[in-house]
Amino acid sequence: MNSLIYKLRIWLRTTPIEDYFIPCILLILVFSTDNKLIFITRQLAIVLTAAIFCFALMSKRKSGLSSVVEKVYVAFFLLICISFLYTGDRLTYSKYFPCVLAIFSMTLFEFDSNLFSCLIRQFEFLFWIFIFSMYLELLAPNLFSLFFGFLDHGSSRSAVMVNTGGAISGLAYEKGYAAFLCNMGLGVLFAKLFVRGFTLARLFQIVGVFAALMMTGKRTLFLIPVMGLIVFALFFSKKHKISIALGLSFVLVVSLTIADSLIPQVSLVFDRLFADNGDPLSGRQVFWAYAMQMFEASPLIGRGFLSFNAYINAQGFRYYGLRWSYQAHNVYLQLLAELGIAGLLLFVALLATLTFGLVRSFLSWKDSQGLEPVILLTAVYWIILIAVYSLTGNTIYYSCQLVVLGICIAIYQTFKFKKALQKNGTTC
Repeated sequence: MNSLIYKLRIWLRTTPIEDYFIPCILLILVFSTDNKLIFITRQLAIVLTAAIFCFALMSKRKSGLSSVVEKVYVAFFLLICISFLYTGDRLTYSKYFPCVLAIFSMTLFEFDSNLFSCLIRQFEFLFWIFIFSMYLELLAPNLFSLFFGFLDHGSSRSAVMVNTGGAISGLAYEKGYAAFLCNMGLGVLFAKLFVRGFTLARLFQIVGVFAALMMTGKRTLFLIPVMGLIVFALFFSKKHKISIALGLSFVLVVSLTIADSLIPQVSLVFDRLFADNGDPLSGRQVFWAYAMQMFEASPLIGRGFLSFNAYINAQGFRYYGLRWSYQAHNVYLQLLAELGIAGLLLFVALLATLTFGLVRSFLSWKDSQGLEPVILLTAVYWIILIAVYSLTGNTIYYSCQLVVLGICIAIYQTFKFKKALQKNGTTC
């Protein structure tokens, strides 16, 4: 115990404060889902913005906007800023903009790779607490309420009883957020699997997280890691790519079949996948039609960032008698409606160039003995998660998921820059 405390003290003395302070704030934003943490998100965003500028101006490298990713992202941010002049909901825009500014500020500077090592380690710690909360909610709802009730955001939601067959979300307090966090954790586990190799403990961790993910009942967010595991095996396995992909798929199917027989909630995602209710889109086509109406009215630059909810409410749409506040459930169509063709093209270009850049960075770092390959492959999965989930989810319209996009951009900039320095015979 004394040895552990001694090592912690040495680490704190030798590690710049921003390398663990900034990741801590970022991860609080990431885990600010549908609980009381979300009420301090804007304040944390302001703190983060100020902290990044203070630390960066003193000791960090400014971005030279030399890469396509940086140029596209700056253009996308400026378009969001300009849209304040004509958005149909300035109040919502003003409340959300501190988060946008915080993430943009973070991407203006290249940080030391140690910051992202701290971020991954802190994320893993918080993530396993989150997974514990999901299984605790499943097995002991009363204990779950006792342990995590202080995060209750005040709604009528209560812990789900085991025999109801309802969705489990743990301390995320909402199944969509819970499924997204499960995907983030799987991204770290997949990266470790393909960088550091197979271990039985890692297999049990992946199966345990998959089972937790299935208890949320979110179909798209279940299919993304299933396909992601196969794609990663085909592209990032060092040898026997097809055999590894087939083997992992078989092990996953067998493991989840066993979990399905032991945990009733695991079958929830299958029930939703194969249910014949005549509406596979769960009503999303209604919102997409409104988004296209907005686009047709202003095709070039749209109706202004975060104006979708105000628009459909003005058209008389009501959800069980209440005003709608949950976005369009398709980021691409919503951006087309709010920022026009210009905004959509910039966002797609950002995702494409960032994915390509992160893959290239990983390939150049894959033989490193440090944590760098794990960080980069994790970022590859996270950006693919955002790109695919944006087809049915709200990603950048929720601050806890927008932060993940910012982290991916910052990882790309840091490791691209560091590799360039190494090639020139210098070090960071």
